[in-house]
Amino acid sequence: MKPIIPIPGEDLLELGKRCGAVYICPKNGSIRKGPLVAYAGKDGKGRNLVGDIYFNFRRIEEHQEVVSIFAWVALQKLQDRTLIDSFDTVCGIPHGGRTFGQALARISEKRFVYADKKPKPTEVGKKQEYTWDLSQFDFEKGERVAIAEDVFNNFQNTDNTLTEIAMTGAKIVLLVGALNRSPIYDTTYKGLPVVTSIREVYPEYEQDDPAVAEDVTASNVEFEVKKNWASLLAKMRQ
Repeated sequence: MKPIIPIPGEDLLELGKRCGAVYICPKNGSIRKGPLVAYAGKDGKGRNLVGDIYFNFRRIEEHQEVVSIFAWVALQKLQDRTLIDSFDTVCGIPHGGRTFGQALARISEKRFVYADKKPKPTEVGKKQEYTWDLSQFDFEKGERVAIAEDVFNNFQNTDNTLTEIAMTGAKIVLLVGALNRSPIYDTTYKGLPVVTSIREVYPEYEQDDPAVAEDVTASNVEFEVKKNWASLLAKMRQ
């Protein structure tokens, strides 16, 4: 497989599609011909939110020139918002945030660190959850850190990330990533600036929402999205 090379001026979402990184549930009218996908966020009953669109940065990571373009776009936005001097260190959240964050740290001439990913016990039929281990790196008290994620979904998991990184004594000053798909949070979250290469809202639903309830009842939901990515793309192409 040859690496994908970005075309000058190419729309990033279209570039993502060329990388095979975007799943859009196929439909015939209102009837889904493929599965919904589970998101990291949860509803009030502890169930994963679901939706029709998924951006899989793992497929972007295969193509280093594409990763670089995403980082350069984020850098330009940081400069436009005069935020480039607001942080000293980029902390990548695995796995996609680590790849994206390292590229951003390199071109912005910042220190780079990353968390190790440790799975939490997770119930069957729910999306896997993780904690972050930062014990391999030292932080100065008050060190200004930008958290790098590949995709900000609805920022529910971001709270855990903020708590764990704050325990190092570092000061979190910025959230930066490849995509912010949140239907709620745009340019800030809890007073922190949010800067992403792509800002694109993806609708998400509680599992008993009438828009998805029939598919949920029929178990037409993919919870292991990245593991079963090839079959999702095959469904989309039928």
